[in-house]
This record gives sequence, structure tokens and C-alpha cells, in this order.
Amino acid sequence: MSRFFGYLTFVVITGMASSTQMAFASTSESWDELYKRVNQACIDKSGLVRPEIIDAKISFSDVVPIEARLLRGADDKGKAKRLICVFDRKTGHAEVQEAPEWNAPALVQ
Repeated sequence: MSRFFGYLTFVVITGMASSTQMAFASTSESWDELYKRVNQACIDKSGLVRPEIIDAKISFSDVVPIEARLLRGADDKGKAKRLICVFDRKTGHAEVQEAPEWNAPALVQ
């Protein structure tokens, strides 16, 4: 019987430890590195000729670990394109879709 409780205690503690997320402060350098990686992944995935990222980044919390970027450029036939790129911070995968009607907000000074 005590062997059973020892095993149960091990399972409970292991489960609690694996489900607990530790919060660590991130440095500005690590955020800058992430943004560079996101921007490059979105540019690479876009398929645009001379793509550029429009305006600022859009970052969501770790609850939904997503970064979003709006890009513009031209396709291989010279037609202007506007794309939205969504980057999953957990998997490192980027997905790009056309977004012809989306515009970056004007910056207020």
C-alpha cells in the first residue's frame, strides 16, 4: 500500500512540475532577436520581390503566442501585393495570406 502512495505522490508532483510555467524576465536583446527572426520568416514566406514590413509589429500575449506583420511588395510579375503574416512563437512557423484591403494605421505624431 505504501508503494502505491509513493508512486501516486511521484505522479502528482511530476505532473504539477511539468504543468507549472516559470516566468523569466526577457532581455531587450532577446526580444530584438525574436523580432528579427519573425520579420525574416515573414519576408522569406511572402514570396514577394523586395518585400517590406509595413509599420510596427503586432504582438500578442503568451496565451496566444502569435506575432503578426503586414507586408507589401510585388509578385514575380510586378503586381503590387499586400500580405498579412502570422508567426507562431512556439513552433516558429509563419503563415502568409493576401490582405489587399488591410492598411497600416497612420502614425500620429
